[in-house]
Amino acid sequence: MDIGLVSGALAEVSLPEVARWAAETGFRALEVPCIARGGAWYDGSRLVPAKVNDAAAAELDEVFTAAGLHLGALSYCDNMLDPDDAVREARWAQLSEVVRAAGALRVPAVTCFVGRDPRRRVGECIAEWARLAADVVHLAEQGGVRLAIENCPLCGPHNSDTEDMPRNLAFSPELWEKIFTHVHSDAVGLCLDPSHLHWLGVDINETVTAYAERIYHVHAKDAEIFADRRSDCSVLRPGGGWWRYRLPGLGEIDWRRLIDRLQENGYDGALSIEHEDPVWTGSQDRVKRGLAFSRRFLERFIV
Repeated sequence: MDIGLVSGALAEVSLPEVARWAAETGFRALEVPCIARGGAWYDGSRLVPAKVNDAAAAELDEVFTAAGLHLGALSYCDNMLDPDDAVREARWAQLSEVVRAAGALRVPAVTCFVGRDPRRRVGECIAEWARLAADVVHLAEQGGVRLAIENCPLCGPHNSDTEDMPRNLAFSPELWEKIFTHVHSDAVGLCLDPSHLHWLGVDINETVTAYAERIYHVHAKDAEIFADRRSDCSVLRPGGGWWRYRLPGLGEIDWRRLIDRLQENGYDGALSIEHEDPVWTGSQDRVKRGLAFSRRFLERFIV
């Protein structure tokens, strides 16, 4: 198991520079968000899959080899069930591009969302996602790539047009079962982010045991709960400020037990630190200090 980071945390830094800093700091993997357009094969710390031709692939390989890093995952996380037909089609086309790039670069996983169409019921949304995903799933199977659906609920005023309504229908084991029932392919699994499970009240370690064969990528992100605020606004106000994301080691998750459970069940992929900690933001220096702290913290538990 290698400790990595999601390069989007250093958005103002070029991807080659992120790779160099990450290697110098002791990281061994990167998860790189993807965007549709850019002047080169990278735009800031993000990858532009449409620009990944043979020359770009060779340059990228040279950068990562020199840094002693590998690409643990590419990510394209957007609402794949947008009610606007043109927007939805463009997003599926972009996810296909990301999967093709992952296959060409020998990246094992692409993290993504299910999303939500607010006009439809939950079951209808998941069935529609499975239908729309068929071609991308086939492409992933052909390229030896796995689609890792992140379990982020995307709640709150900053993430949803309808305030606290979940905007990504993959936030609980019940919904994962619905997804796997509709998509009959081992190419589709989970990007496990324990921070969401923690504040949602789902047992993280039991979930790892139950879904070990479907965990294709792991985000290292922690969470902190403020019980007094939750008592005031209730769990039905997930955007009410009663919890917040923290860096691993600064929240409430038992990472020693979680990493042990992951290793017990055979997970040997990347553990990507996803920095969304409001305390350690404000400057690139603070972001880097937070990332470096969490890497040192997590490293102690990897056998």
